[in-house]
Amino acid sequence: MKIIKIELDFKKFLSISLILFLLLLVKKINMILTPFAVAFFIAYLLDPIVDKLESFKINRTLAVLVVFVLFSLLVFMLLMFLIPLLITEINQIVMKVPMYINKLEIKLKGVELYPQYKVYIDEVKNLFLKNLGKISNIMIQILGFLKASVGGMLNWILLYSIVPVLIFYFLKDFDMIVLKLKEVVKKKGHDEFVYKGEQFNKILKSYFRGQFIVSLCLAVMYSVVLLLIGIDGALFIGITAGLLSMVPYLGFVIGFLSSLIFAVVQFQDILHPVLVILGFTIVQIIESNFLTPKIVGESLGLHPVVVIFSIMAGGFLFGISGMIFSLPVAAFIKVQLDDYLQQ
Repeated sequence: MKIIKIELDFKKFLSISLILFLLLLVKKINMILTPFAVAFFIAYLLDPIVDKLESFKINRTLAVLVVFVLFSLLVFMLLMFLIPLLITEINQIVMKVPMYINKLEIKLKGVELYPQYKVYIDEVKNLFLKNLGKISNIMIQILGFLKASVGGMLNWILLYSIVPVLIFYFLKDFDMIVLKLKEVVKKKGHDEFVYKGEQFNKILKSYFRGQFIVSLCLAVMYSVVLLLIGIDGALFIGITAGLLSMVPYLGFVIGFLSSLIFAVVQFQDILHPVLVILGFTIVQIIESNFLTPKIVGESLGLHPVVVIFSIMAGGFLFGISGMIFSLPVAAFIKVQLDDYLQQ
């Protein structure tokens, strides 16, 4: 009986050692794993579309090719449209900063403490005006940096150029990968894990797809609200806030604070900051009461604080790949803990 106990303890020790070794290995080769993680994540989201096409008696390879081409065209068109637009907006904001400072200075002249702080305001203004040429030519500086680190950039480009290829092959063999995993688990006699895996897969798919749709809706709504108010950089702030909404409250906080600051500095009145507060409140009400409950629901069943912590911890430990897989891991741990507590 004692021998069995020692054997079981030794097996546990080996299992824990193997897990720790794998975690260390992932951390060491994080840069190489990142494009694989990105490609697998995209393939995971696109796989149901391929499955749907297959249901119409379309060959798997052809279905993958159609989805892959359409997805690539969509990404290309978005980049071609958004990047020049966002660069233009950022440049316009940079060029208008001296005007904002002058407006703020005029307002502050009526304040009693203005003479004491005038010297600091002048220093900030002169510093900015002195470096305005450098800021407006930021793209040239970036190009110079790229030339200086051409070796590193070439490695980065070569590494991420395989992402489209990986997406294609992951999509093509996605069902086969899942089937093989099921066979391995069943051979080990863990049929309950197959059931849990299927349930877990449904939860993750509904969460990620739902959250992505909600983020796109928020990006559109934030942008429209800010454009109607007349905030400089409305599209840049709106799109950034919408996409960052994948992390609970992060997009709202960043979008709201930056919009409020721009409203105060740009218009220097009470009306526009109030309009920003009203606009973000209305969008938040729509998101909380209609979009998220209908599209996402309580898919993961994780508290927002846990979601934020999981993403931050994953990013800190394993970079981008850690951020991608942090929520699935957190959800898996929660499912296991719930089962353990019920038993």
